[in-house]
Amino acid sequence: MSIVSRIVSVAMALSTLCGCQRAAPPQQSIVQVPAAATVTSPPPPAPVSPQPTVPASTIAPMSPSARAVEALPEQTAACLARNAAAQAPRSVAVHRWTDTEGITHYSDQAPPAGTKDHRVIDVHGLPPITVQATGYDVDLPDQLQQTAVADALGVQRVMHDALGVAAPDGLTLHVVFVKVPAAYARLIGDPALAESAGAYSTAQQTIFVRMQAQNAANFAVLRHEITHALVHESIGNLPTSINEGLAEYFGRYRVGGLGGQIDVGADRKAMAAAAPDGDGGDALVDLLAREGRDFYVLGGDASGREQRYLRAYSLVALLMRSPDGRTALSALLAAQRADPCHPVASENVFEQHFPGGVEALSTTWAAFMRNPPDDIQAY
Repeated sequence: MSIVSRIVSVAMALSTLCGCQRAAPPQQSIVQVPAAATVTSPPPPAPVSPQPTVPASTIAPMSPSARAVEALPEQTAACLARNAAAQAPRSVAVHRWTDTEGITHYSDQAPPAGTKDHRVIDVHGLPPITVQATGYDVDLPDQLQQTAVADALGVQRVMHDALGVAAPDGLTLHVVFVKVPAAYARLIGDPALAESAGAYSTAQQTIFVRMQAQNAANFAVLRHEITHALVHESIGNLPTSINEGLAEYFGRYRVGGLGGQIDVGADRKAMAAAAPDGDGGDALVDLLAREGRDFYVLGGDASGREQRYLRAYSLVALLMRSPDGRTALSALLAAQRADPCHPVASENVFEQHFPGGVEALSTTWAAFMRNPPDDIQAY
């Protein structure tokens, strides 16, 4: 039995337990869009109600430090993929400067006095993404708003330029940082997710971040959830393994100058420890067949979920390293956008668009994880 047939068989068996649905990808060309992106500086943060109602079915959880269960795709806010006609392209003057700590900032507002390397960049061609941030029971991390704007711009730009993902039409991301676990659980509306590090509410277009001890961890969580937001609002309900793989990948993104980078080599030891046995076929079948809660809970303890996250991240990292891999991933994202409500059968897309099909992908992926590259991917 081929790997594609095995994935379909396992997915069908799992779907009887979770009710997950998968759609076959339509035949279509890869989406092509202009190479530009805009992120606007946030206005003053809006007040947050002490007990907002966030349906548990709209939460997509995250975690470098704690894993949780994602909502089933068909339950997420009527598939809030932005398939309406886009607004007319517009230009925005983005101010770039370096502060006294050497940190680069982006904003549509002029920098404060005393900054250096101030430049004005005319960015055009895509509708804006606005980031608003506030704290529920804690002060905001230093430089939160500037960093969130730069991260959202950077992630969206790479997804656009490398993968052909159009920006959401007028998306506003609300970010709420919460310190007390009980308050976090109440805000996201599901006690079962109280140990997660972050969650994106598709209904409110709000990212909730449970405050971590280090700012670097807070911003990694935030980038992960920004990626979930961009994916959901631009593309739809991706297969869980690809959705989490993209979020893990861009959670490691670091803005640098007018671009950014991902230090793939920083995770070499963990990736090698999670590498599949043999030709990787069995592991890829298991990874791609799991949808929704199956990815997070069914048939595995916490260590099993961590392994799946690392394998999903490694699969996306592998695909992003080569033109052939990016072509296959772009085709998957384009197919999903054409049918945003139900995850496409990713194995069919990879069989058609990855050189050598799914079998070649599994062996290449297994070899990649056993001997991960010790380098930095620059964008």
